[in-house]
Amino acid sequence: MKILWDLDGTILDTWPTLVEAFTVVAKKDLKYEEVLPHLKYGTAYDFYGVDKNKVTEFREIERTLPNDRKPLFPYVKDVLANADANVLVTHRNRRSTEELLEHWHLGQFFKEVICPAEDGYSLKPDIHAYKYLHDRYGLDLVVGDQSTDLIPGRKLGVQTCSFRETNEFADKTIYCYSEFPYK
Repeated sequence: MKILWDLDGTILDTWPTLVEAFTVVAKKDLKYEEVLPHLKYGTAYDFYGVDKNKVTEFREIERTLPNDRKPLFPYVKDVLANADANVLVTHRNRRSTEELLEHWHLGQFFKEVICPAEDGYSLKPDIHAYKYLHDRYGLDLVVGDQSTDLIPGRKLGVQTCSFRETNEFADKTIYCYSEFPYK
């Protein structure tokens, strides 16, 4: 099985630190449960009236929060280890991505990592980074926790798996990697 992965919310439980960093940038006392859906679906900056030029500051604040606070989801390493090939497309910048992969000893599992903004691709759900990886590796599955992760896979005709949230673009949804149904 050749798998394309998302990182945040799919391999690592980073949403708590992403929400925390956003509340710092917003300079507002915001509740996690209220911010999370807006941050996940790209509406947080508009909804809370935060300047979109603060994205770089937001990313840097989140990057500096301890990596131990961005844990691996249970059993995900087993799935990575058993795949024929893993590739990654993440909206994180290269520095932050490499630091997390190194911290959790995950680099060995990935044949290629794309950070679209630094690698000449548009952000997800743009299809071009996925198409490049599919053409190169012959992907069997896309795993992500948001529609933006799954839409490009669906457009390419690759099976899609949503993690921890039902999704209209998912062929299957799982809530723990111990349930991973693909071999």
